[in-house]
Amino acid sequence: MKTVVVTGSAGFLGSHLCEYYLNSGYIVIGIDNFLTGQIQNVELLKNKFKDNYIFFDQNICDSLTDLENIISANNLVVEFVFHFASAASVPHYQKYSLETMAANSTGLLNCLEFSQKMKTRVIFASTSEIYGDPQISPQPESYWGHVNPYGERSCYDEAKRYGEALIYSWNKRYCTQHGIIRIFNTYGPRMNLDDGRVILRMMQQALKNEPLTIYGSGEQTRSFCYVDDLIAGIIKYAQSDHFLPMNLGRAETIKIRDLALQIQKITNSSSKIEFCNLPSDDPNQRTPDLTFSEKIKYVPTHSLESGLKKLLEWFHISKDQNDY
Repeated sequence: MKTVVVTGSAGFLGSHLCEYYLNSGYIVIGIDNFLTGQIQNVELLKNKFKDNYIFFDQNICDSLTDLENIISANNLVVEFVFHFASAASVPHYQKYSLETMAANSTGLLNCLEFSQKMKTRVIFASTSEIYGDPQISPQPESYWGHVNPYGERSCYDEAKRYGEALIYSWNKRYCTQHGIIRIFNTYGPRMNLDDGRVILRMMQQALKNEPLTIYGSGEQTRSFCYVDDLIAGIIKYAQSDHFLPMNLGRAETIKIRDLALQIQKITNSSSKIEFCNLPSDDPNQRTPDLTFSEKIKYVPTHSLESGLKKLLEWFHISKDQNDY
């Protein structure tokens, strides 16, 4: 049977990617060590898809011999390896800075070596953070970025930049076509509720009628993509013949101050807005240029309002089921 391997499969994006392929009739092999991934995401997939979901509780930086043995013993054909194993939110990757750097270097190298044996293709989850605090907007893939290599965010920014360089060199030496997607801010169900990302944090605060915390003036801009749209883009890219880095996200931007007001309205919250000091190296703007992604017919369909309403619904369901 056709098979995909997803590292970071207990995480937010990883679990949604697993679910897409499981719904499509694939065998999915997930790998995660629960550094920031969540056990309930694995249990959801196991309960829903039974034997079609095979899970390895391990660090992607360790040997993949057991994975290779499972594939060989069951005559599985690996179509893609999606390398999504990495802390992704600012609080998490700062807390696990060395682990983050290892996942995007040693872990990625493991995936590339594994893919060489399986004669398959790796799709690397890079990030808009490789652009740092950009001096142009929107950011096209040709922009080299404006990144601090020695600072609080460098463990993530530079690890992802190294990962892209590793894939470039690997493709050049071995004539492979491993791909890179640069993921912009994404939100939706199954996010880790303690990861501190702005939409999640503000919605939690709003539902508790606590102050909505804004770092800096709130004039900084972001774009936010609903998870279903991002997963659709990842699938289109993987199935294409493209291997150059490609931005995926949603191009419409919003000021953080306006985001807070929209979340207030959607949640019918009495929360007030509270301003805090801006963290170091926090980017002033972050918006994808999606011109290149038009080649794979990538078109996000969810507005920010509709996505926020879906996220709010998930909050209520999760609370009722005592999942979180």
